[in-house]
Amino acid sequence: MISTAEHVPLARRETAKVLADWGLSEQLMDTACLIVSELVTNVVRHAALLSPTASVTLAVEEQGTLVLAVADAHPLKPRPLPAAHALGGRGLFLVDALVGEVGGRVEVVRDAVTGGKRIVISLPSALVPA
Repeated sequence: MISTAEHVPLARRETAKVLADWGLSEQLMDTACLIVSELVTNVVRHAALLSPTASVTLAVEEQGTLVLAVADAHPLKPRPLPAAHALGGRGLFLVDALVGEVGGRVEVVRDAVTGGKRIVISLPSALVPA
């Protein structure tokens, strides 16, 4: 995906399509789509200069944990700000809050190949019981 603003809604729509096909609950799907939107927006706003492209990866582990990952080639490790700024600053704070609400996990993994990072979000109980 190209790191431009018009790709944020595209990433959200494509995430929604995949997760709907997987049979996720609507609530978890909404949470996951919002998280992907916020992370891709952060790539566009903060990493695009050094990372003209980014990737979104979705997977469901055996235990039913939904794993979302957004990767870029920018070396700076992001961190949530304690307070919003005039031009934003709520994205990672919101992501942390959403992940915390469902008992999930956030991890930032360095990528030795690109010099960038991958933000990996794990959300439990991803699958709707059959």
